[in-house]
Amino acid sequence: MQLKPNNNKDPNYQPFVSIIVPTYNEEKVIETRLKNLFDLDYPEDQYEIIVVDSGSTDNTARIITNTIQEYRKNKPELKLLTQKNRRGKASAINLGKEHANGDIVLVTDANSIFIKNILKEMMPYFKDPKIGAVGGRYCVANPKQSLASSESFYWQLEYIMLMGEARLDCACTFQGAVNACRKDLIHADTLMITEDMDIAIQIKRAGYIVEYESNAVVLEPSAVTVKDQITQRKRTSVGTIQCIVKHLGYLIPPHDIYSLLIFPSHKALPMFSPFILIAILLLYIFTWNIRIVILHSICTFIIFGYIFALFIFLKSRLIKEDTSGFIISISSILKIVYYVLLNEYLIILAWKDFLFGRYTVLWDKAESTRA
Repeated sequence: MQLKPNNNKDPNYQPFVSIIVPTYNEEKVIETRLKNLFDLDYPEDQYEIIVVDSGSTDNTARIITNTIQEYRKNKPELKLLTQKNRRGKASAINLGKEHANGDIVLVTDANSIFIKNILKEMMPYFKDPKIGAVGGRYCVANPKQSLASSESFYWQLEYIMLMGEARLDCACTFQGAVNACRKDLIHADTLMITEDMDIAIQIKRAGYIVEYESNAVVLEPSAVTVKDQITQRKRTSVGTIQCIVKHLGYLIPPHDIYSLLIFPSHKALPMFSPFILIAILLLYIFTWNIRIVILHSICTFIIFGYIFALFIFLKSRLIKEDTSGFIISISSILKIVYYVLLNEYLIILAWKDFLFGRYTVLWDKAESTRA
């Protein structure tokens, strides 16, 4: 198996881009977000901004309308599309796509912030007709805060995994705050919670590649309350389970490296990890052989210690400017253990919600990420 060579990006390739921003009650952040999008380092006549507001009950629509009046003589063009009722992010994406002038559509969140050169980093990939989508690098904007530090550590791990996957074949998925796709390949399923993951799988199934550009950075605040973190992680897990079930015919039997190795290891296996842990504990009880239990525990500890050490090594080599505030210490390791165990518990709750249909595609917004 050979690694895919790095893409030779042509910086002169700057296609027209339609940036879609779904909103619902985003009055706290939408003005800052729009200013950020207006200030991107990309030709002004080569991109447009489409805000799709889904039934906001606050001043979101008014702020956007005022901004349109303020910038109406300038490029890029800003459009406001409205839906009377909340229908979820996928519905907003589909509506925005219908009114998009660009062949490339970039979907982002209202509470995110792009670095200025993000379009220049992502768009050159699309010169290659085999590239169907490009994802950027998600970074936590508030990594110094206690709960956010564990989240930041998680996204650093994601960064390393996505870099490897893109070199091997195709990135597993992209993050909802920054993903660009060919417009004719986008169909956001309105029944899916994690529409970004679903779209990535659709594009891969269609025979295209999902690239990952680590220099295309988007910053977004992490939830700083336990309640908001639980809401976000459980919702994401339900969405992942949805994708596994929906695309089961593609994953079993495997059709390519993506369905054989990349998606199962990155997304499918974690959804079954709590049950694997429970099964191991039950086997300990049934065998009740102290020597076997101790030996297995020691081997497991050594393996995970090696994996952790490898990650720290890769982190030091790949992340040159580490602003996460993560320092190896007993307290930081305990935070990570807590974060992992919490996620295992939330995956079980996610399976319960999925099996009993106790979920909705409407956004359960984490208010602490809009402070």
